[in-house]
Amino acid sequence: MKKLISIISIFLIVFTLNAAPKKPEVYNAEMTYRKALNSFDIQDYGKALKYSEDAILYRKQNVSKELELLENAISPKQVQNAGDEIEMVLKVLDKRGEKEAIKIINKYIKIKSIEYFDSSIKNLLAYIKGTEVYPEAQKLIGDIYKLEGEYAFAEDYYKMALANKDYLDIPDEQYEILYMLADISRLQNDDEQMEVHLLNILTEDNSFKDVTLQRAILRTLKQNKKESVEKLFTLYRANSYHSLKAYNELTEYYYKKGEKDKSLTFAALFAITSFSKIYETIQIRNFDYEYENLGTFFQEASFYSDIVKWGSENYVWKSFNILARYSNEYGYSVFAKELLRVLVQYSPERYWQQEAVLELQKIDPQLD
Repeated sequence: MKKLISIISIFLIVFTLNAAPKKPEVYNAEMTYRKALNSFDIQDYGKALKYSEDAILYRKQNVSKELELLENAISPKQVQNAGDEIEMVLKVLDKRGEKEAIKIINKYIKIKSIEYFDSSIKNLLAYIKGTEVYPEAQKLIGDIYKLEGEYAFAEDYYKMALANKDYLDIPDEQYEILYMLADISRLQNDDEQMEVHLLNILTEDNSFKDVTLQRAILRTLKQNKKESVEKLFTLYRANSYHSLKAYNELTEYYYKKGEKDKSLTFAALFAITSFSKIYETIQIRNFDYEYENLGTFFQEASFYSDIVKWGSENYVWKSFNILARYSNEYGYSVFAKELLRVLVQYSPERYWQQEAVLELQKIDPQLD
């Protein structure tokens, strides 16, 4: 009988251990988002969509838990008496042994800096509340719907991501979202809305906002002299490099609409921004480099295969040809011919070099 009871006891212990509830799984929003990206990369859009939605849910749940823990940690009177200054709150929390709360606060200070929150625990809590959104995952869902041709859904998710742009890990990703919105408008043949999205990309572009600069650039170009080419690229700089694609698309958009001054202004800003980016990169790599003229500048750029490739992918070499072509069409042929002569001899990309040859032959048919 005792043997039977022992066997039953052992059986019950094993059963109880096996039946014991497992420790709740901790869902990692960032890891789930990476799974979504991987699924998207291999074109498994169903999984990518599911993982993205899960990542949004997990982020919200995790932030909710952090806020609950923090609010409980700072609610005691002793902590409240420390005031709103983060450093003072941390000291009291340390005395009270609130390690998890301290860990959370330090995590966000590391991400944004204490100055970002103006040393205020209330500001920090408000920021954490905002981070329950996941704009990167929202954008990825937009990308999936866009590829599937579901433009209305894609637009909704892009707009959600844009509304939450302050919580993007990489702030400049907001421009990619705007480009996606502009592309959807183009696919739907809504040119006016496309223009709005592209102009929104330029709202923080100092060169675009500087009307005086734009007038000076046009004045230099409209002087229609050979020396105006060197003057243009010696005097002016523009460093909002995320604007390159917008300049490219708006230049062509205004050209098709017949808005001469607008298309010429954007073509010039397009070329000057392209020039400025390459010039800055060359200076970083070659401390001894000094600008002499546009021809030697192109020669120097040609020494770096990655610069040439980047220029091809971002319409940079095209920008100089477009500026020359539009200048000629709008009556500034002296300027156009001089720029084209430089491009014919020195353009780093063969395709646009050949285009320059053809364009120059149109202006000067006697050219060999």
